[in-house]
Amino acid sequence: MDLIELFLDILCVILSYLIGGILPAYIFGKIKGIDLREEGTKNPGTSNAFRVLGLKYAIPTAIYDTLKGLAVMLMAYGLNRNFFIIQLCGIVAIIGHIFPYYLNFRGGQGVATSTGLLLFYLVSYMAISLEIFFVILYLIILVVLFVYICRVGSLLSLITFPILGFAVFQIYPTSAYNLFFILILIHIASIGLYKVISEKKIIIEDETFKAHWWRVAMRPFAIIFVIFYAFNPWLPSLIFIGSVALAFILLELVRFLNKQTNVILTEKVKAIFKKSEVSKFSSMTIFLVAAFISILLFEKTIAIASLVFLIFGDIFGKIFGLAFGKHKIYDKTVEGTLAYLGCVLICGYFLFFLLDIPLLILICGGAVAPLIELFSFGVDDNLTVPLVSGVIMTVVKIFSGL
Repeated sequence: MDLIELFLDILCVILSYLIGGILPAYIFGKIKGIDLREEGTKNPGTSNAFRVLGLKYAIPTAIYDTLKGLAVMLMAYGLNRNFFIIQLCGIVAIIGHIFPYYLNFRGGQGVATSTGLLLFYLVSYMAISLEIFFVILYLIILVVLFVYICRVGSLLSLITFPILGFAVFQIYPTSAYNLFFILILIHIASIGLYKVISEKKIIIEDETFKAHWWRVAMRPFAIIFVIFYAFNPWLPSLIFIGSVALAFILLELVRFLNKQTNVILTEKVKAIFKKSEVSKFSSMTIFLVAAFISILLFEKTIAIASLVFLIFGDIFGKIFGLAFGKHKIYDKTVEGTLAYLGCVLICGYFLFFLLDIPLLILICGGAVAPLIELFSFGVDDNLTVPLVSGVIMTVVKIFSGL
């Protein structure tokens, strides 16, 4: 590379930073004597411009912030820069928006600029093939579902982007866009996560949940058993999970037989066992038993799918049901059940490609999981969901000949 080429690369990057650092919302605010970094959401971006300054200022802010990443990429393209420099300019424009030098590196969040680049990459993928378009339609179903459940926009990227990121590597495994696309997804999702936490978008007042929140937080780690089974033969997996289940059963029997121990574990040390579990097996033990039975009875892919539906569906159903549930059905909520279904749709996408399960089998097993959780009628859904879902998928497989 000669000095002129190097100079042009550096010039493009510097200009991208400077152009990205121009914040119309901040400028409009200063004209009106307002620092948007101190008002409203304290973010000099489109939404805060609309909230504090009004629509006529929000529209040009949205247009500029969305297009400036594309503008600097076009500039680099016009100067005959290579593929990497062109994409880098788009990323640097986002950095400039977040860390403008003239505001002591305290700018906006860069979501609008990132969204502009996200749309560019999606169009570029569709120019290669339209497969990603059908993934987007699938994601629209998820968006509609979760908007109805919670109406928390900052959650949507956390729910949909894992599928979108997986899809581009699955559909376009060799595309040079993938790395930059993933960086954009991570940035937007991280801002979404920050908003969910900082603005307390999910608030659960349920006292039982507050006392035992760690059990819900630990639930995703149950996937370790599923992963172990996925990469190991049937018998070693059965022995491993069966041994862990037996250890939990023995612990439960000890507390049943020793009243003082049971009182300590359910009342004195309230975070370990729920008070409702004083005379019955805990959900942790029942899950392990259900996992053992599922692996024992069902084909490997079906056992894995049914357990994945349970592990993650239960988390979604519980959290969204407690935080946003308004319409009761028995001891559950419509919102919690729909969140369970949404989680099944998310997990189902990954399972379809990773396990190569026929779509009909996956649909039948996934559709029944939230229904079994809803109509459990006093039976622990940690047992009923994987077993009934597994039976349904097995029956469909047998009679469909798939």
